Amino acid sequence: MALVRDVIDRVLFPNREAHAVPVLDGPFSPNSRLDNARPLGEPIDRIDDFGFGPDNALYVSSDDRILRCTGRDFADRSVFAQLPGQVGGLVWTPDDRLLACVSGVGVVALSLSGQTVGKLDAVAGAPIECPTAVTVAEDGAVYVCDGSRYNRSEDWLPDLIQQREPSGRLIACGADLAGARVIANRLAWPAGVAMASGGSEVLVTESWSHRLWAVARDGGARRNIVKNFAGYPARIAADPASGFWMAFFGMRTQLIEFILREREFCEAMMANVPRELWIGPKVEGGFDYREPTQIGRIKKLGIQKPWAPPRAYGLVARLDREGDPVESWHSRVDGRLHGMTSVRRVGGRVLAASRGRNLLVELPVEATR
Repeated sequence: MALVRDVIDRVLFPNREAHAVPVLDGPFSPNSRLDNARPLGEPIDRIDDFGFGPDNALYVSSDDRILRCTGRDFADRSVFAQLPGQVGGLVWTPDDRLLACVSGVGVVALSLSGQTVGKLDAVAGAPIECPTAVTVAEDGAVYVCDGSRYNRSEDWLPDLIQQREPSGRLIACGADLAGARVIANRLAWPAGVAMASGGSEVLVTESWSHRLWAVARDGGARRNIVKNFAGYPARIAADPASGFWMAFFGMRTQLIEFILREREFCEAMMANVPRELWIGPKVEGGFDYREPTQIGRIKKLGIQKPWAPPRAYGLVARLDREGDPVESWHSRVDGRLHGMTSVRRVGGRVLAASRGRNLLVELPVEATR
């Protein structure tokens, strides 16, 4: 019956292309450029996002903390703030406040001294418990991605496997975090947000539908820019010099796409198998012999082929000002930088966060052109 449903869906429904995993070609042709990125300082536990502050320090989200990083290659670290939940997306406002996405809490505004000076925790009476990304427009307006109404940000894998009705939201509010309203609803785990060129639209990445949207600020009308990525897009950041940067925290595979359509199997897997062994994307590569795999990943002569179906993968891309992909940096199955959650320009450098390796890295020199 599952095969019959699959055939019917692919033949009769217009969104059937969402089930097909695109081939990595053109701007996304596989390479090993990301493996040439240079680590900056010691590993940072559960690194997720970062932002360059008005004091010329780099602020990095790490588990339930925000670290202040200074010195050569930002290698000197101190705790800037500790918050009551896992910290994700970060952005500085024009008036020198740091906005932080905090799981189970909402968006917290912090002063330069690390004190909480504001909070956005609900919209239209509904709590914001899964904030994933935040950005600020030139006029001070704040835009927040709320990934799901069912799960918190650290439960992204259960949210994917559950395959519930999309419940993510794009939320807009004033610079003071007041007057919050939903401008886009029913999104499948929106994970990244950035102001589009011209300022009349907001770009939003949608992880579970593998898309990049442009959403009008004045009415919420959506325009599809990229309909079907080969990976799960994470955060997107504007770069005045070259358009946009986008990170992908994992890649899709035929095995994952197949099991997501087998609901009985997914329910049994979630009920009986440890989460780290579920069939699904991972931000870090593992060495557990029990890990699910496709036959293409089986080692031969002790070697893991770089073109094997990925359990974990590293990918960042540069987009032009229209949001179309231009070039990409990969760390393939046998690479060393997986689970990319954020990438952005900091001065004349392009930095990225590898959640899979707990590293802040600088992309190769050619990435800054």
